[in-house]
Amino acid sequence: MGLLIEKNVSLAEHTTLKVGGAADYLVEVRTVEELVEGLRFAQQTATLPLIIGSGSNILVSDAGYHGLVIKNLITGVIYDTSDQDKVLLTCGAGEQLDTVIADTVARGYWGLENLSAIPGTIGATPIQNVGAYGVEVSSLITSVEAVQADTLEVKKFTNAECQFGYRDSFFKTPLGKKWAVTKVTFNLSKKISPQLEYKDLISLKEIKNISSMQIRNEVINIRSKKFPDWHRVGTAGSFFKNPIIKNEVYEKLKVEWPDLPGYPASETETKVALGWVLDKVCNLKGFCRDGVCLYEQQALVLVNIGSQSAEAIIKFENFVIDEVNKKTGIAIEPEVLHV
Repeated sequence: MGLLIEKNVSLAEHTTLKVGGAADYLVEVRTVEELVEGLRFAQQTATLPLIIGSGSNILVSDAGYHGLVIKNLITGVIYDTSDQDKVLLTCGAGEQLDTVIADTVARGYWGLENLSAIPGTIGATPIQNVGAYGVEVSSLITSVEAVQADTLEVKKFTNAECQFGYRDSFFKTPLGKKWAVTKVTFNLSKKISPQLEYKDLISLKEIKNISSMQIRNEVINIRSKKFPDWHRVGTAGSFFKNPIIKNEVYEKLKVEWPDLPGYPASETETKVALGWVLDKVCNLKGFCRDGVCLYEQQALVLVNIGSQSAEAIIKFENFVIDEVNKKTGIAIEPEVLHV
């Protein structure tokens, strides 16, 4: 039985921002074999296929996507517990990230708990180098398997070959976009190894014999206060990247805004808390225009409360970028992928 390839499918129904035009074609794949079959079909359309999971980190234009959209639903979770201290966890790209994290925590394993309650699938984690509360998946991923869209070659990428950076990876480059992720392997720990340096979690250091479940529950609690329910509100979570600037630029900004939070990104650079800038410097927390807002609890989060147009979100995004640049001289960019 061949794949069911749908025509002229609205992508607003397949993204958490709830906007976007139609895809010429859309197919759901649940195995690597189906993915390869979908990629073969994409070759006939002469356009690079767009691979999506939950659609929680993309903004689709009102023009839609002229080509094939492949919704990756490849599942499977395998634990290798043969090592005394470590656990190798291999997951299909279509597994929901938070469901996987809940399972690792229930088993008493350490590593992913700080990333709890992030919407999206496992396949997105290496592409975006997903991170939160002091942990990035680049510190946990040992390998990524993917299929090349043109040649249909299957390759296992090492951590180094993924070329991880802040919210960045090889899979975001022009060459990398031709690879469709099928599975990801994480290196977890059986030993108690809490990551509690992030300011919102420091208070947990006072808990003796803390469990990964306690950290997960606290992260979920914190996120529930900062982020809207993406099942009910159109959002892609944090819409913008926290900018990384030269130390000397940061120090100059601190003269005018002494409370401006910054975190070392390298010996010469500082990562600035953009949510604070949007709130305290630009006064944009809760600001709305044409049905698009910066969330009232966390200014880094863009929410779509009524717009049916991707164009309205793009205009709002550009307005925010301009305001930050005017007030601080910092150039910011979206974390969300524009399609």
